Amino acid sequence: MKKLLVLVAMLITASSVFAQKSERTNAFMYNKNGQYDKAKEAIDKAVEHPKTMDDPKTWMYRGIIYLNLVFSEDFKGLDENALDKSLESFLKALELDPEDKLKRTDDIDPRIEAIGQQYFAYGVESFNEGEFISASDKFKRAYDVAKYVDKVDTLALLNAALSSVRGDQYEQSLNYYQELLDLGFEEADVYKNMASSHRSLGNMDAMFETLRKGREKYPDDAGLMLEEINAYLAIGEGAKVVDDLKLLVEKDPQNYSIFFVLGTIYGDETKEDMFDMDSAELYYSKAIEINPDYYDAIYNLGALYINQSNQLQVKANDLPLDATEEYDKLTEKANAIIKKALPYLEKANELEPENEETIAVLKSIYTRFNMADKLEKLNK
Repeated sequence: MKKLLVLVAMLITASSVFAQKSERTNAFMYNKNGQYDKAKEAIDKAVEHPKTMDDPKTWMYRGIIYLNLVFSEDFKGLDENALDKSLESFLKALELDPEDKLKRTDDIDPRIEAIGQQYFAYGVESFNEGEFISASDKFKRAYDVAKYVDKVDTLALLNAALSSVRGDQYEQSLNYYQELLDLGFEEADVYKNMASSHRSLGNMDAMFETLRKGREKYPDDAGLMLEEINAYLAIGEGAKVVDDLKLLVEKDPQNYSIFFVLGTIYGDETKEDMFDMDSAELYYSKAIEINPDYYDAIYNLGALYINQSNQLQVKANDLPLDATEEYDKLTEKANAIIKKALPYLEKANELEPENEETIAVLKSIYTRFNMADKLEKLNK
């Protein structure tokens, strides 16, 4: 009787083990037949049971099934974290299989690569939707996943860094860009965006040092040159980069923004050593020629003329009362310059009709020259 009881106990134990291995087998077969919902249900049971939870094959199957959920139109909604769980499962399988009995290069590594590629795709999707912080996290995840199969996905890390910049996570972007440099990945954009991040954080010394290194390696790169220009403009020292701007405009003669910047540098009356009316007029006109609706250049050129006219009028008003002839000459010159400004101010008003400053200047001009019809229209 005792032997019979022992035999029954052994049969019960064997039956339990078989039942759990049966769940794993069921998961395999359901997966093979594309029944991923049932495969998921079966494998979830198998990974929780003590008899199969430490078997690397169980976790490999789980990784395969959850990855199939990710790419299945019918079943991808079963688990929103399916991609994470798939990776987690493959890593667990590798941990439990130090002797590589599963031959990871056949069934696991290619799927881990696919997981990394999917994180990358999710990153692109988030970036295109303007969700830059989320995009950065997903690109970084793709970069980290590639490491599990001994690959370095510099493109994923580069995109993670760029997404961080777009998402105003400047410290994080600097860490990612520095990691790229440490990997030997050196491109002009890396230095440019690092400098931009330093500038956004107020680290001006680090910004200029980064620009110096970048310009040494890529002296003719337009993006780096423009970033250096922006850096000096930000601290009110645009005069230091005039030569770079002129070189840049030779490389990109249709870039109206560069002409505009040159116009603002030469048109800044507070910088006596740089102010040059003729140069400012030339560069603003160039910008408008390329882009006839470029409001900033149109408004600035009109304002430049008005300022010049005001200076002449002030000079005329300061003359002695008996200097009527000289007063009339200066006033005539001032009027001519105002009329030169008028079409630009009217265009500026057309482009941005709510600008109160432009409206006020136009009203004074229309009043000065008795343009009643235009004044009435503007008042409406």
